[in-house]
Amino acid sequence: MKPNGSDISAAEAAGETAVVDPIASPSVQQLIQDDETVLLVIRPSPWFILIDGAWVYFFFITLALLLAWLAHQPWSPVIIPETQIFPLLATVLSIRVVWKFLDWANRIYVLTDQRIMRRRGVIQFSLIEAPLGRIQHSAIFTRVVERVLGLGTIGFATAGSGQFEVIWEMISNPLTVHRTVNDAVERYGRPGNQGL
Repeated sequence: MKPNGSDISAAEAAGETAVVDPIASPSVQQLIQDDETVLLVIRPSPWFILIDGAWVYFFFITLALLLAWLAHQPWSPVIIPETQIFPLLATVLSIRVVWKFLDWANRIYVLTDQRIMRRRGVIQFSLIEAPLGRIQHSAIFTRVVERVLGLGTIGFATAGSGQFEVIWEMISNPLTVHRTVNDAVERYGRPGNQGL
């Protein structure tokens, strides 16, 4: 089923409350099979744009401050005028923010009654999925800044794997989302439970 109003009705009829990101919905349609019911469609928090790879912002800001300081030193070999340093910094940071926005906009996390998926990619498209019946364990990871903002990253591992195959990064309300996925695994992923 495609993630539209009928999906929400189908999910609710099955006893689930479908949560669908309206911005992501059109992008999800091509990922969903006709016999699937969409249970959850989310994307990372918008904070992802600034937090993911934040060291890049700090690096360029520090570099600009260093160059501005060196521009005042008579012995400095820096040839960039101070009046050009900060406009150049603004340009570089703007390019970085636009790129991370595109990265954020193309990350979609989908839970159906059959599988769990992560789609991402600005230039190169990437889709990783795992059947609910093969999900063996999951874990929530939070860095300090994520905890302050109420965010978290969830990893899902399948049977016989020593690593997390599907990772949902920097999502809001990670405990609630984690519980929703675990409920779906118990309901749809265990033999004999389908359709209950």
